[in-house]
Amino acid sequence: SFFTQTLNLDVATVKLEIWDTAGQEKYHSVCHLYYRGARAALLIYDITNKETLNKAKMWLKDLEKEFLPDEIVIALVGNKTDLPTDREVTTEEGEEFASSKGLLFMETSAKSNHQVNDIFMAVAQRLLQQEQERAPSPCELSTVDLGKSSARTRCC
Repeated sequence: SFFTQTLNLDVATVKLEIWDTAGQEKYHSVCHLYYRGARAALLIYDITNKETLNKAKMWLKDLEKEFLPDEIVIALVGNKTDLPTDREVTTEEGEEFASSKGLLFMETSAKSNHQVNDIFMAVAQRLLQQEQERAPSPCELSTVDLGKSSARTRCC
């Protein structure tokens, strides 16, 4: 499914256009088409099912083939925190993996809406930070020397 979300940050408004593949295998072969122009990705796994973390790691490998690390913001998101007694993936396991790969990390509950907006805000803030780091400062702008050109010699 596709949806948009507009977030108002202190210094800018960020519009997120979101493709939700729900990690389904049927999308795996065509996902590279959705990657074009992507600036962020959320890899969501179910904390009550360790296999979903392994699938998120597989999706990460695909993203790493398509993008350099500074080209895309990637967040690893553990979902279903509303089911703590069924947990198979510890918070520490998710945090450690995310940290080792330079990913944002957060745990959420879509059911209770726990930290769902927070992860989108964190991604938007990181995107804005990257944009500000990429933008040249006024003293770094390229210049062109318009001094006298050298005399031309005629060849004919």
